[in-house]
Formats: sequence, structure tokens, C-alpha cells
Amino acid sequence: MASKRHSTRSQTFSARAESETLPALSSYLLSLIAIKQSNLCVSADVHTTSALLRLAEEIGDSICLLKTHADIVDDFSDRTIKGLQDIAKRKYFLIFEDRKFGDIG
Repeated sequence: MASKRHSTRSQTFSARAESETLPALSSYLLSLIAIKQSNLCVSADVHTTSALLRLAEEIGDSICLLKTHADIVDDFSDRTIKGLQDIAKRKYFLIFEDRKFGDIG
């Protein structure tokens, strides 16, 4: 038996972003994908704030989402958070924190 194709599969990312049933964050991400014509997500496995901010600055125009790992940034602080937020707002990408060791008891 052939599976039925979901209706959103034939819609553009812009059209999907306008759905009133989507959560705001999902809608925003789909809008970013449409605007940037990319769904690129980069995992930032770096160990210093300066390296993280430099990476975000360099690739921010080309990505939709930057996945960070606060657990491995040796000097992670409020400065790291503020810097990332400023770059993300200016370059239009989302930040996703992936706690490397958060689930290890």
C-alpha cells in the first residue's frame, strides 16, 4: 500500500511558515530557511568564547541555526550569551544549546 503524502510536503517553506497551527519558533525557522534559501545547521564544537563568537560571525549569514555546547566552552559566561545573541540577531539565525553532559548522571 502506498503511503499518502502529507500536504505540507508540496508547500514552500514560506507557505508552511504562515500556517496558523505552527508554534512561533517553528514558523520563524521556516521563514529563515525560505529567506536564506538554506536549512544549514552548524554544530560549534569549540572550547573558548572567542572561538565561538568568531565562528558565529564568520558563518552567521549562511546558517539558520547554530548548535552550541556550553559544557565544553571553558570560559562560558554571560559575555558568551550576550555575544551570541547579538550576532544571531544581526545575522538572523537561531541558537540551539545541546548540553553534552546534561543527561549523564
